[in-house]
Amino acid sequence: MSPSQLLVIFASLALNTRLVFGQATIDCQRPPQLVDPALCCKDGGRDQVAEQCAQRILGTANGQKAGGPPSLDTAACLAECILTSSKYIDEPQKLNLANIRSDLSAKFSNDTLYVETMTMAFSKCEPQSQRRLAMIMQQQQQVQQQKTQQQQPRCSPFSAIVLGCTYMEYFKNCPDHRWTPNAQCTLAKAYVTQCGLGA
Repeated sequence: MSPSQLLVIFASLALNTRLVFGQATIDCQRPPQLVDPALCCKDGGRDQVAEQCAQRILGTANGQKAGGPPSLDTAACLAECILTSSKYIDEPQKLNLANIRSDLSAKFSNDTLYVETMTMAFSKCEPQSQRRLAMIMQQQQQVQQQKTQQQQPRCSPFSAIVLGCTYMEYFKNCPDHRWTPNAQCTLAKAYVTQCGLGA
């Protein structure tokens, strides 16, 4: 599963986060046509950890068929699996930036600019994700007070929020050598930047 595919899954959990769009004028209230982020900004490609987590979580989770859209809880569990298996997160709501930098440096030793851009994105998104999670948890507590029988989610949405934010930040700060310079991508980047998506 590529980072751009993960972005599609995790963006739904990141509050105020929408996918990348392109249209003639930028109106943050009316998102234009969807653009695949990977067509504009080349990502890191397929990752073995993400693939293994997708197979484990999406293969049989909640009786969903592979390829079907995951529930928010399933997406949160997928993100949590990816970050914990990669050792990017080793305690609740706390990223291990040293491990992130080390892992990315090993995987992309010939592209230090990509490593720096992704590491900065994770770093920028951690506090934002903690705030978003606190808001979600507060909302869930209010709802739970009204509905005492509601089932608790299996996984915290923190990891999904972090990944959604990180890939949005990476898109906004895409290194020139990974960027596709066309009108649709330029407009998509302007939309994401001007509408305050990401961190």
